[in-house]
Amino acid sequence: MKKQILSIVILILVSASAAFSQTVEQQATKIRQLYAATNKRIDAGLKDRTAGFHYAAWTLGGERDGQQWSAVGTMKIQDEFWFDGEPGQDGEESEDARKLIRKIVSAYAGAADLRTRGEYLFNDAGEMVFAFTSELDPEGKTMERRFYYAKDKLIRVVRDGKNIDRNVGNEDEQLATNAMTDAKKLQNTFALMFAE
Repeated sequence: MKKQILSIVILILVSASAAFSQTVEQQATKIRQLYAATNKRIDAGLKDRTAGFHYAAWTLGGERDGQQWSAVGTMKIQDEFWFDGEPGQDGEESEDARKLIRKIVSAYAGAADLRTRGEYLFNDAGEMVFAFTSELDPEGKTMERRFYYAKDKLIRVVRDGKNIDRNVGNEDEQLATNAMTDAKKLQNTFALMFAE
């Protein structure tokens, strides 16, 4: 009798695990489709200047600066915002500009060839659903990670080409939290562009 109960419990756990994996995979597939559709619309807009998203950028430093920053030498920060419409465009003055953002690309280039890049993808509700982070350290090693989110909760990490849906390590968890924090700060920066 105990063996039958144990077999049933194991079968239930295996079924639940398979259902969880399928759900995460389905969510990740939808996010990848949204990412592809967003990039396609950005590319179309760059070609015909009418079909794409609106674009705004914020830059600090870079080639035009011409000065060496005492702490980091030559440095450049650039944040690019791709967004759908303008706040108040449809007569809704209280519309939250953060919900219009579809994609943000943030890049930093600084001392000792330190480079970082982040891409953040948002759904129609203004929730971040995907983050790609890339960092080139002073030794020339590039570290890339992809983070998938559902309702502001991390559901998948892709590191070294491997999907991690469960038992996400502390380092990946912290980097995913950092990506979410960075994206929210960038959303707030964007909203300030439209503040009265």
